[in-house]
Amino acid sequence: MTPADKHIFTPDASLFQRIGALIRRERATRFSGGAIGYLWAYLTPVAFIALVVLSFHILQRRPPIYVSIELFVATGILPYVLVRQTLTAMARTVINNRHLLYFSPVTATELFLATALLELLNLIVTVVLIFSLIMIFFDGGAPANTLGVINGFFLAWAIGVGFGRFVAVLGQWSDTFARAVPLVLRPLFWISGIFYTATELPSSAIEVLWYNPLFHVIELVREGFFLGYESQISSAWYPASFALVFYLFSLVLERYVVDTRRARHRI
Repeated sequence: MTPADKHIFTPDASLFQRIGALIRRERATRFSGGAIGYLWAYLTPVAFIALVVLSFHILQRRPPIYVSIELFVATGILPYVLVRQTLTAMARTVINNRHLLYFSPVTATELFLATALLELLNLIVTVVLIFSLIMIFFDGGAPANTLGVINGFFLAWAIGVGFGRFVAVLGQWSDTFARAVPLVLRPLFWISGIFYTATELPSSAIEVLWYNPLFHVIELVREGFFLGYESQISSAWYPASFALVFYLFSLVLERYVVDTRRARHRI
């Protein structure tokens, strides 16, 4: 946080001023190290994609869709990375900034909002950067349906925000649950269609994996990118409902946690 931002964390500051200051503070903290810090944040998903692409070449696996390996992997890896990063950022924002809740007029809702907006900005930069590099260096084509791709990535962000807020609130009530979340996220890497498509799976597997909202998101992104590709798992309403339900449930749970703490202090 810059010295110019210190006066913003006062009762006289507007909501927009505080949100802007929180975004700048979070960005400066997370991307410390100047230009190198910013570059490293975007190199991480690039390295992730490169590693998976290399494994495709070593195993001599071809995408089930007639597209480049790089583009196929990126359309799977990026939604997963965006969900994971947004969820993680939302889950830790209150803990990392709890002193602001005690010594300034900043509320938990403002912290969540600032983090969500910062992750949305990072999403836009990451997606544009990586797909531009693929189009330039690997002859990747432009999306067949740009709005469909945008819709898919927006839903990935929404899942991270909704479920991440739920995890953050529940983490204030149960440290055990908060620590177990990374264990839950790891299987998503294997069961969300990153390395395969829904069209390759038997109907019995689809019946089970249909309940994974990230699988829907990845298939939606691929439907938007690849002309003629249609998936059995590509419902926009399900991941949207998943994100909304957990977001609303986090509001109810937050009220319960606050009321419980107040009751304890009165005893």
